[in-house]
Amino acid sequence: MLKGQGLLSLWNGVDPRRRDEYNLWHTREHVPERLAVPGMMRARRYHRGNGPLPEFLTLYELESNAVLSSAPYRALLENPTPWSQSMRPSFRGFFRVGHLAVSSQGGGIGSALMATTFDEASVPAGAWEELAGRALRETAATAIHVLKKDPLVAPVPFTVPSAGGASYADSGAIMIECHDRSRLDEIAGMIDPALDAEGLAPARAAWTGYDLAYSLDRDELTVVVPASRPEV
Repeated sequence: MLKGQGLLSLWNGVDPRRRDEYNLWHTREHVPERLAVPGMMRARRYHRGNGPLPEFLTLYELESNAVLSSAPYRALLENPTPWSQSMRPSFRGFFRVGHLAVSSQGGGIGSALMATTFDEASVPAGAWEELAGRALRETAATAIHVLKKDPLVAPVPFTVPSAGGASYADSGAIMIECHDRSRLDEIAGMIDPALDAEGLAPARAAWTGYDLAYSLDRDELTVVVPASRPEV
């Protein structure tokens, strides 16, 4: 299950010339900086996206989405470090959604995840709970999260290159974790017919598969060693 009551999901690509720098910055400066905000509980970065969604997916698990309107968090958005400010123009296909869980089942953090977005997630939770429970019992899935957009989460106060697909930013999402990326197609083969049979997640995007690149809990912040910005 996801920690807390809120979730921030961010998708983006990055200028290939800065991919290594992006991973270093995100791991050693950006994620620890965000997790220092009260109410931030855990962060994960997924990479090597294979599908229609951008290549990186970052998840911040929150005590509640009120964290995203708090003064400490807004101060970070409005006063980026020099390294963060330099990275923003290198983003590609960026979009960001404050999410609420319609259903979140399973435990642990899988080494792989597949995600899809869709137009509407306001289906009674019971329908999702039953389907997710079946998928967890019958496939290699380790956790399933069905998410709807939280309309109270404000957009970021800066501009970065957009995804070019506005439907993503206004959508719900399904995220399915697994212990092995090679099993994702098998899981999709079970869950897609079940979704269609129940009329759930209509007009959803094709699945995008990801590998887990990094995960950090708030209580690990004291042992993170910061990295210097590479010389340009």
